[in-house]
Amino acid sequence: MNLKNEIEKKANFWLIRQKEGLTSFEQKEFELWLENNHHKKIYEENKNLIDDCLSLDDDFIKELEDEVLKDIKQKSYFSFKYIAASVAILCTIVFSGYEIKRYFIPNFTQSFVSVDEKILNIVLPDNSIIDLDKKSQIKISYYDTKRVVDLKDGNAMFSVSKDKAKPFLIKTQNTLIEVLGTKFEVINFDNKTVVNVLEGVVQVSYLSNIFKTQTLAKLEKSQSLILDNEEKIYIQEIIDTNEIATWKNDLIKFNKTSLEDASSMFERYSNNKMIFEDEKSSKLKISGKFSTLHYDSFLKSIEMIYPVKIIKDGNIIKISKK
Repeated sequence: MNLKNEIEKKANFWLIRQKEGLTSFEQKEFELWLENNHHKKIYEENKNLIDDCLSLDDDFIKELEDEVLKDIKQKSYFSFKYIAASVAILCTIVFSGYEIKRYFIPNFTQSFVSVDEKILNIVLPDNSIIDLDKKSQIKISYYDTKRVVDLKDGNAMFSVSKDKAKPFLIKTQNTLIEVLGTKFEVINFDNKTVVNVLEGVVQVSYLSNIFKTQTLAKLEKSQSLILDNEEKIYIQEIIDTNEIATWKNDLIKFNKTSLEDASSMFERYSNNKMIFEDEKSSKLKISGKFSTLHYDSFLKSIEMIYPVKIIKDGNIIKISKK
């Protein structure tokens, strides 16, 4: 195999690995490889070719295959070079189409949007199960080589069936979560991503762009990671597994949570909007477990604990110092 073919092969390898998600070590290796201008040129050409192929439909590809075969049959003489070239073109079309479909085109897709009701027990083709909280949105895409869920907003609980050949990936803002088989919760809310592990092992990475990832941590049972997507900082902590995905039972738990954050989280379960008339009140901390079905109990608790005044004006709740 000549040098160009070797570079072509390596470029395609990187394109596939980028789509699947690079490890931190692979990312450094890829960046070093791309410093070579010849490597970069072939890589970009192949990437553009894949983008072009993805825009072709199956009928067009079939028509192109038929044209090549028809052209061969109509020739009055059969030049070996011509036949070889035609067959090569046909093989390239078929093989490229197969590889593109295998890595880049899903064989199963489905989206779910919950508004005022939870969507529980979503069973996927591999028997993985997703529970979706209120006001949450996901897009599910299954490929030949991986299973991908894009959690666009909200909270979701995952129970993933094991399949070593097809890792299960969850994307939220700038976070990539990878598992083979486990149970865990993912929260995508207000520029923060939270991962709480109930069973198994979960790898969490920071996704700066679609081609660059940085592994942050591997979480095991009872471990949690909170990532601030704006500040690009994260913290890890040990949690009580009984407190994972309490929203499935219409409960929400706060642990030294600011009133500002707590009110934002509660807005997911009601049509109320809380406004703080002074910054000090918004930074007060609250702990405890509340029913998402009883917003007024949450407000009464705030008034009992802190020297604040609550004024209701329709769906607007104003909080100020007494």
